[in-house]
Amino acid sequence: FRYNILISMQEIPKSTKVIVIGGGVVGCSVAYHLAKFGWKDVVLLERDQLTSGTTWHAAGLVSQLGPTAAVTKIRKYTLDLYKELEKKVDHSAGLRLNGALSIAENQGRWQELKRQATTAQLYNVDVQILDKEKINKNFPIINTKDVIGGIFMPGDGAADPVGVTNVLAKAAKLEGAQIFEKSPVEKILTKNGKVHSVQLKDHIIECEYVVLATGM
Repeated sequence: FRYNILISMQEIPKSTKVIVIGGGVVGCSVAYHLAKFGWKDVVLLERDQLTSGTTWHAAGLVSQLGPTAAVTKIRKYTLDLYKELEKKVDHSAGLRLNGALSIAENQGRWQELKRQATTAQLYNVDVQILDKEKINKNFPIINTKDVIGGIFMPGDGAADPVGVTNVLAKAAKLEGAQIFEKSPVEKILTKNGKVHSVQLKDHIIECEYVVLATGM
C-alpha cells in the first residue's frame, strides 16, 4: 500500500501552469476547456475520487433556457458538448432528454417565458410556445384552470452527474490534462502576494494559477 502511494506521488509533476483543485463536474470541465483551448499544462487534484463531493448527488437537470441570452447560449453549448464528448470518448453521460414544460399562471410570468423563448430561438434552441388549449391537448394530466400558456423544450431533460464528470475527465486527459485522485491539497503557498505553489502531504507543485473548484 505504501509502495503504491509513493509511486503515485512520483507521478505527480513538480511544476505546472495551472492547478485545478476539485474533481467534480466544474473542476473537470475547467480542466477540459483549459487544455482544449491551448493550456495543455494542467493538473487536476482531487482529495478523494472524482465526483465524491457535491456532484454525485446533484439533480443533473439539463435545461437550455436561461434568464439572459448569455446563460441560454452557455446552456445550449453545454448540452451540445455532452452529446459531442459522449461520442468522442465513448462514455455515456446518461442523457435522458424527455423534454420540459414551463407554464405561466399570470401575465408577468407569461411575458417572461415568451421573452426567454424568443431569445432561445436565436440560438437554434427548439422551443415551442403553447397556448392554454395546446397545453390541455398535449398534456391532459395538467390542470389548466389557471394556466395562461407555456413553453415546451423537447431537447431538455437530465443527465447522470457522475457520467458527465467522467466524460469531461476523459476528454480532458485526451487533450493533455493530468488528473490525480487521492491527492488532497493541504495548503496554497504564495510568494510576494501571488500564488506560487500548492502543498500536498509529501509533495509541492509549483504553478502560475490555481482554480478552486471545491464547492462549499
